[in-house]
Amino acid sequence: MVEYLRNTLTVSKRWIDPEAFTKGLVTCQGIPGAIVVNLASYCGYQIRGLPGLLIAFASFLLPSFLIMLVFSAFYKEGRNLGIIKSAFIGLEVVVVAIVINAAGRFLLERVREGPSSIVLSIVSATLLLVGSSPLLVIALTGALGALFYSKGLDLQSRGQVMAISKRDGWIITLSFASCYCLIYLLFGGLFEFSCIMTKIALMSFGGVYTALPLMYHEVVQTKAWMDSKTFMDGIALGQITPGPILINATFVGYITGGLVGALVGTFAIFAPGPVLLSIVMTFVDKIDSSRPFRAVTKGMVAAFAGLLIFVSIKFTLAVHWDITKLAFFVVAFGWLIYKNDVLALAIVGAILSMILF
Repeated sequence: MVEYLRNTLTVSKRWIDPEAFTKGLVTCQGIPGAIVVNLASYCGYQIRGLPGLLIAFASFLLPSFLIMLVFSAFYKEGRNLGIIKSAFIGLEVVVVAIVINAAGRFLLERVREGPSSIVLSIVSATLLLVGSSPLLVIALTGALGALFYSKGLDLQSRGQVMAISKRDGWIITLSFASCYCLIYLLFGGLFEFSCIMTKIALMSFGGVYTALPLMYHEVVQTKAWMDSKTFMDGIALGQITPGPILINATFVGYITGGLVGALVGTFAIFAPGPVLLSIVMTFVDKIDSSRPFRAVTKGMVAAFAGLLIFVSIKFTLAVHWDITKLAFFVVAFGWLIYKNDVLALAIVGAILSMILF
């Protein structure tokens, strides 16, 4: 999706200079949340300033939100129908393959970084398996990262970006803050839900797959708003839906709070992005050249390999395995290794599942 944005904005429409796009991508990779949503917001600001940022943010999410909303409604009303149940039997196996593949790729990146990253990944996975809080694990690995990495980092500048003005930054921050106030005043019962989704977004460094273990911990293990099977079904629907993986928050919100819950969940999981972007784009040079910041961030990212290992184990145990499902998993995992096309796998997996199960 990043490549599609790049080609459209820099080659086809020529709205953004390729160098400005690249520098924006680097900036968005350094903040938590959905990289592609934050990048679309950044590009909107480069093209039309503050209105462009807000329009790009809303327009990029709207199609995915509407499709996921329809899927969630059909799921909630028809998940006990035979054909729907059959589809999700195979999709649960597909989700296990997707998460294990993500964990493997993430772990390989840590292996390339050296022994310290491997140790932090193993420590984080072990702590989670014995019941430690994911947020505590992330904080611990961040502190260890400051110890392990502070001396060996390359602090070469990763490029300048066009800064958001202080006025626009305040407008963005206050606008989104007012939305949280409205959620509290009008839908008080969903305010805690919005805070949890925002907390997940703020801690999801290293790509959106790292948000899934955090969301699983909060939604399934801590709050018990749904069971593991339902959560996995939501991930499967998110893979079929074009757009960011974190659109799974729409599904969680709809299952727990209907249409309003879906709106709140979607807003809360993505809203931190433009706010953080406005802050980082103002101080990006100071942050980028900060050795402690880079070291802590690198340590936190290493923890997410452990988080993905942990959730892979949980998802695997949630499936009632037999020979057919095991074969389904092997084929799905092989597809991901050689094709790495998650959307096509989810669609084909749903069709085959209705036939096999």
